[in-house]
Amino acid sequence: MSKTASEDLERLSKLQSEELELYKKIRKLTEEQTELLAKDDIEAFNISLDKREKLIEEIKGLHQESNPLMQSYASSSSGSKSNTVEELKKEIREIIEICAKLNDKNVIFLKEKTENLTKEIDEKSAKRKGIGGYAQSVPNTPEMFDKKT
Repeated sequence: MSKTASEDLERLSKLQSEELELYKKIRKLTEEQTELLAKDDIEAFNISLDKREKLIEEIKGLHQESNPLMQSYASSSSGSKSNTVEELKKEIREIIEICAKLNDKNVIFLKEKTENLTKEIDEKSAKRKGIGGYAQSVPNTPEMFDKKT
């Protein structure tokens, strides 16, 4: 392996390690989001989403540098693969799968919550309209209540 190829492989391993750490943080935030939804703490949930978006942006930045190195690594004709890089790729894939499953559950929970809140709003709106209709149909004049017979 040439010195440049060795340096590229070392840099790729370093970038993959950084990416793995970011994905671990995303996993932690995704788990936190599940807990926040269960507690109905939407404000903290939104803050957590913002933090996750920042981590995703960092990962995108890493990809800009690592993609050419990964392409070179994947197409290397030597046939030898780095155990370190392969293990890091595997760990990253596993974390992504866990996050995707948790995120899917969170999305389903949020959809159900939204549907329930919409039903609640509709019910309250119907009650309000009923009360308003009643108020309009009953005259509110003094002679109705003070009429002397």
